[in-house]
Amino acid sequence: MASQMERPKASPAYQDSGTLERALAVYLDQQLGRAVGVSGLRRFAVGFSWITIGFTISAPGIGGCTELILRLGPADGLFAPYSAAPQFFALRALEGAGVPAPRAFLWSDDSTILGAPFFISELVQGEAPIPWGPAGGMPEELRDRLGVAFTDALGALHNVEWQSSGLATVGEEITVENAASRQLEEWERNYLRWRLRPHPMLHYAARWLRANLPTAPRVSIVHGDYRLGNFLAIGDRITAILDWELVHLGDPHEDLAWACLPQYRAGTKLMSRLIERDAMYQRYHDKTGIEVDPETMRFYEIFSLYKLAVTHMAAVSVFERNDFHDLRMPAMGTQIAPVLRQMEKALEALA
Repeated sequence: MASQMERPKASPAYQDSGTLERALAVYLDQQLGRAVGVSGLRRFAVGFSWITIGFTISAPGIGGCTELILRLGPADGLFAPYSAAPQFFALRALEGAGVPAPRAFLWSDDSTILGAPFFISELVQGEAPIPWGPAGGMPEELRDRLGVAFTDALGALHNVEWQSSGLATVGEEITVENAASRQLEEWERNYLRWRLRPHPMLHYAARWLRANLPTAPRVSIVHGDYRLGNFLAIGDRITAILDWELVHLGDPHEDLAWACLPQYRAGTKLMSRLIERDAMYQRYHDKTGIEVDPETMRFYEIFSLYKLAVTHMAAVSVFERNDFHDLRMPAMGTQIAPVLRQMEKALEALA
């Protein structure tokens, strides 16, 4: 009987622009205590995980901003299930700290509001340097200046005093002694969650990583995906670091190692196709006082390859299991084998 048939699940609010616009207006009216006109919703075709939507509200706006960004973490996304809290608290901790990042205004993990966890931030002007081709296809002088800005922004991030911010309440306590082990444990769990078949090389790498856990020089805010392509710039000035979905507290070496991955060098000697390794290390030391430790960097470079391989597995998993119909997801799966081979070579070099 029709009454006994299972009813189709309602689509999340964000899947229909009209529904989302109305729901967003109701939410903002309640939060701001006044009528807010919402218009101009436009979805940005960027990122592999969170949904990014720009919109406009009537003056006086929020924090003086009428052009805003809504970021939503869909239930079928790459790293779902999501919480908006880490990103929101991290961005709030960065305000006034000399780190180029959007100001964040509101957040909620209540999926009944807009259909998914979300946060709202300002829209920052700038363009993302295209991360394809030698040195991102940039003129040498611009590349050199951006390399300095890229390193300075990372140093500023790792200098932020986060202890009195909301970020300190997110997750378990992280110390200099357990920062590496906590991250390794998290990504081992991710591997078990997302793998579609066994990968012996990852078991071998995890064993090496457990035997070589470093002590962090300090506990810092770690971006988690710091590289070319994840920031906006106007000329040689970085206006905003973006894509904070992997933010956490940990060892600052982790961000450095990720930025230095071969995948982001395009066959050059430039870290993230922007700056040579020695110059980056020296500039970073000048900004933070942290002496970059070669042994710790080796650990995090192996860990970064582990994390990258598992991320590619996650992409295949959400396409196969979660009906996340973004064709970039299975394409990422083609990179699993090359990353595993690279990991094998890196481990052989350390034997």
